[in-house]
Amino acid sequence: MNILGLIVEYNPFHNGHLYHLTKSRQTTNATHTVAIMSGNFLQRGEPALFDKYTRAEIAIKNGVDLVIELPTMFACQSAEFFAHGAITTLNSLNCIDSICFGSEEGNVDILYTISKILVNEPDEFKASLRKYLDEGMLYPTARSLALFDYINKFNLLDISKEKLLSILNSSNNILGLEYMKCLLKLKSNIKPFTISRVSASYNSENIDSNICSATAIRKSLKDYNNLSLIKNVVPSPTYDILENKLINNFEPMFDDKYFDLIKSIVIRENNLLDKYFDVNEGIENKIYQNVFTSSTLNDLQLSVKSKRYTLTKIKRTLNNILLGITKEDMNIVKDITSIPYVRILAFNDKGREIIKAIKNNSDINIINKFSKTSFSMNDKVFKTLIDYDIKTSNMYNLVYYKNNQHLLKGPMDYYISPFYVKNMCFKK
Repeated sequence: MNILGLIVEYNPFHNGHLYHLTKSRQTTNATHTVAIMSGNFLQRGEPALFDKYTRAEIAIKNGVDLVIELPTMFACQSAEFFAHGAITTLNSLNCIDSICFGSEEGNVDILYTISKILVNEPDEFKASLRKYLDEGMLYPTARSLALFDYINKFNLLDISKEKLLSILNSSNNILGLEYMKCLLKLKSNIKPFTISRVSASYNSENIDSNICSATAIRKSLKDYNNLSLIKNVVPSPTYDILENKLINNFEPMFDDKYFDLIKSIVIRENNLLDKYFDVNEGIENKIYQNVFTSSTLNDLQLSVKSKRYTLTKIKRTLNNILLGITKEDMNIVKDITSIPYVRILAFNDKGREIIKAIKNNSDINIINKFSKTSFSMNDKVFKTLIDYDIKTSNMYNLVYYKNNQHLLKGPMDYYISPFYVKNMCFKK
C-alpha cells in the first residue's frame, strides 16, 4: 500500500482539483489517497460554500479514498499555522508515504532548498537578514534578499533575484514552502512532491476554460446565484450533489451572512477584543470604530484595510473574533508535534484500508462520531482542539440550516456519521 496525502479545502471540488488528484496519484505511484480537509471555516477567514460533510462526500465520489477534518484552529489561520496543522495531522497517522501539492513553481527541489535554509537559518543567512532589517526594510523583503544572498554565495540554485521574489510571493508556493518546513521540523519520513498549477491562478476571478479557480466559482455563484454557470468547470458528482443541496434549500454560504453576528460580538466585547488570536497592533480599535458605520462586512473589511493590515489578515482576524479563537487557546496548540485525534468525514473501501493502517501504526484517537468520544480526557490539547471543532460547526449551522430549521437537531457533529461509499474504484 502506497498512501498519498493531500491537503485541501475543496470549496468546491472542481476540475482543477480532479487534475491535481489524478496527476498526484501518477507522480507518486499512490494506491490510496487521504485528504486532510478544512471543515466549515477556511484559510482565508471565511465559511465554506457548503458544509464539511457535503464537501467530503463530493471528494469521495470524485476519487479520494479517505477524508479527515483539519482541526478548525489550524484551518482558518495563516499559511504557517494551516500547514503546521495539516502536516502534523498527516505525520501523526504514521502511515503516509508522500504528499503532493500544487504550486506555481512546480519544482520541488527548488522549494525544498529554500525551505531548508528557512528552517536551519545558517549564520550567514541570519547576518544578511539582520543587515537588511537594520536598513529599515520590511521583514518579507529583507528575508527574500537574505535568501538570495545565501543561495548565490553558495551556488545552491541557478535562480535570479526576480524569480526568487516571484516564488516567495505566490500563494501556493508559500503554502508549499510551509509544508516542507514543517516536514523538516518534524523530521518526517513523508516525501514531498509538487505539480504545477494549470490554467487559472489561485486568485483568478474569471471562468475562461474548463479549469478555473475556486475563487472564480464562488464569485460566480455569489454574483449570479446560478449553478448552471459552473457546470463545465466542475466534475459531474460535484454538480449533482450541489444541485441537490440547492433543491433542498441549502444555500451557498458567504462571509457576509455572518456580519450581524460579528457586529454583535465586536460591540459587546469592545474592551476584550485583544484576547482573540491575530488581534494586535491596535487593529481592534479600528474594527470597533468602523463597525457602526459599515453597511456590509465588505465595507468593514475595506475600512480597516491599510498598508499595515492586508485584506486577508483582516478577514482572518474578524473570523477569529466570530469563532472566539483566543490567543491563550492558540498558545496551547500552535507548537504541537502530534495531533491527538482525527475526525473521519468520509471514506470508501480503500479508505477502510487506510483506517486499518492508521490503527496498526499509530495510537491516535480515530473519531467517527463525537457522541462516542470521551470529553473527560485530561489531554488539554485534545479538549481545546475538539471543543473548537464542535463550537465552530454550531456557529456555521446557525446560518446554514436557516431554511431547514426542522433538520437541525442540535450540535450536528453528534448526529452525523461519516459518509461511506461502497466499492468505488478509480484508476491511478
